[in-house]
Amino acid sequence: MFIKSGVALLAAALAAVEPASAVNQHEGAREIARRSVTTKASDLNGKSFDYVVVGGGLAGLIVASRISEDSSLRVAVIEAGESGYEENAQLSSPAGNLYNSPLNSKFDWNWTTTSQSGLLDGSGNPGRQAPWPRGKVLGGSSAVNGLYYVRHSKTEQDAWASLIGAPDIWSWDKMFAAMKKSETFTPPEKNVTDQVNVQYNAKSHGTDGPLHVSWPAVSYPPVGAFIDAASQIAAPFNKDPDSGSSWGTFLATLTINPTNWTRSYSRSAYLDPYSYRSNLVVLTNYTVTKVNFDTSDASNVVAKSVEFANRDGGKTYTVNVDREVILSGGTINDPQILQLSGIGDKALLDKFNIPVVVDLPGVGQHLQDHLSAGVEWKVKNASEIAPAAVTGDALVDSYTNSAVSYVNTSTLFSGNYSTVIDDVKNNLTNVLNNMDIPDAVKQGYNMTYSTQINEIFQSKVGPLEILFAMTFGNIQVQAALQHPMSRGSIEINSTNPFDPPLIDPAYFRQNIDLEVLREGFKLARRVGQQAPLSDHVAEEVKPGSAVQTDEDWEKWIRQNIGTEFHPSCTCSMLPQEAGGVVDKNLLVYGTKNLRVIDASVPPLSVSAHLMSIVYGLAEIGAEIVLQNKGQYDKKVISSSSASASSTGGAGSSDGSNNSNGNDQQSDNSSSAARALTSPAAVLLAAAALVITMI
Repeated sequence: MFIKSGVALLAAALAAVEPASAVNQHEGAREIARRSVTTKASDLNGKSFDYVVVGGGLAGLIVASRISEDSSLRVAVIEAGESGYEENAQLSSPAGNLYNSPLNSKFDWNWTTTSQSGLLDGSGNPGRQAPWPRGKVLGGSSAVNGLYYVRHSKTEQDAWASLIGAPDIWSWDKMFAAMKKSETFTPPEKNVTDQVNVQYNAKSHGTDGPLHVSWPAVSYPPVGAFIDAASQIAAPFNKDPDSGSSWGTFLATLTINPTNWTRSYSRSAYLDPYSYRSNLVVLTNYTVTKVNFDTSDASNVVAKSVEFANRDGGKTYTVNVDREVILSGGTINDPQILQLSGIGDKALLDKFNIPVVVDLPGVGQHLQDHLSAGVEWKVKNASEIAPAAVTGDALVDSYTNSAVSYVNTSTLFSGNYSTVIDDVKNNLTNVLNNMDIPDAVKQGYNMTYSTQINEIFQSKVGPLEILFAMTFGNIQVQAALQHPMSRGSIEINSTNPFDPPLIDPAYFRQNIDLEVLREGFKLARRVGQQAPLSDHVAEEVKPGSAVQTDEDWEKWIRQNIGTEFHPSCTCSMLPQEAGGVVDKNLLVYGTKNLRVIDASVPPLSVSAHLMSIVYGLAEIGAEIVLQNKGQYDKKVISSSSASASSTGGAGSSDGSNNSNGNDQQSDNSSSAARALTSPAAVLLAAAALVITMI
């Protein structure tokens, strides 16, 4: 009944805007969802926008959506990946994140780390390179990830606020409110609560945000068995993990829309329902290559324009900026763009003959990443676990893994806990002295290390995550490092923006990371052997019974560990003298109007999946941008730039012709050329809201 009425409303909206014969109902719905999305460089080239958002990923679409709520502000987004509309079914199925994965496809940057001395190949030789998937599509990694919506702790967020001295902006209370603002929470179905002990506090969640947060429509007996087993020997059951006390064992929420059992992510939540806005233009398939600055005031440079191209050697286009440039390209892209634009460590920029705009040695430093792998068993009864495929049944395909347990340091190391903490403290000076990094960055490392040791490791916050997974017909209990002490970097490898940067996470540069994982995998094995989960598993197939000693575990870890897909901190919010890149207001030091808003900003990793914190961070970031919009005098920021059309629509013509057919990509179904009248915009808004529900 709901779907029929929704389609009827949609049809009525379409009929009011254009003749019914123009497009069929399905194509009309897709057209509405993509009004602001274009693949035409001419929709931005030579034009001027108040805000240019670099990256249409998780954070970028939130920021653009919130800013464009003010119809007087013109907002452009430039995304390197595709829109994803043509592959909606693949991206929207929760089960598809495993069994029809967008990773290793055109929706993935398909990056690889540098040779890691801490990792071993299959023959036991050091120097293994690790894959680093990241989302390259509208929605970014929120469109391709595992959907876990796990919040971090009050302890971690308040530590972040303390490091930058801004509890008025970045305290837990502020972040908690922002995360709730982003979400609409729905309690679990009876099918789930019959199988799993699921408890929650509705007051810890939002009620009317764009993002849907819930659980799958179904669950399975081994999930509840894991919760019971882990609660006994890993970490106690947590009845309210989302209110700032995120440790313990629980069934985490997921970004699932329970009205149709599909993935909810930043494109579906923050762009599709609002893409009728004539002041919002989203350009896909184009990579930002450089930010240009007015350097007449060298101590406070002004971002004037952004250059972009769609391929190596392709034509370069330019969009002008009236107010601000906002980098939301992610942990890898942001430092690369900054360095190519002349903001970064002078020694690195000089190496590539890049004129130094701002000498900021912390750009690309502080890189932290979560690491994970799994102990795996065959199952006793295959009928008790989720299908290892996308079935086409929306209810069945809504299942994806989310049972977790966050284990603190004292539990992990038991009676050896104090010795481990003392060893880390005593070794800190040697660690810092052996690092070949600028002094300012070293000071920042010292600050964040002290916070980790004194405020994180000696609290209830878990440096280790234990995860349950049904995957490809087997059961895994995974272990994942949450608070690495190792620090890596992102650095350009050439002046070509289409060359991947050097990604060096410096895995296991500090031995404590290996020790945490070693004890974590021992615990993961014990959880699998603990009733009632042991009733569901048969033979252990990974790593197998041959791995028993500490040496065995450490070798296996070095050979099998990989990213948990949570890199962060490469544009850290720290004091400038401590290697910080952005201040408390997300402004890049030394600039007047360049901000960074995404997962590269936190100064410390967190014991959680990063998605929830980035939703909150982006909401706060958008508020900061809007609070400061009145400070810009357009006559100063952009004097002679061509303006966008009066509607600001993506299809407004600048009269230019593209001389390169490969650069002028076309997308017949993404026409952004028709500016909407106000009555039509209202109807399209209603229709777009219906689309998200059917």
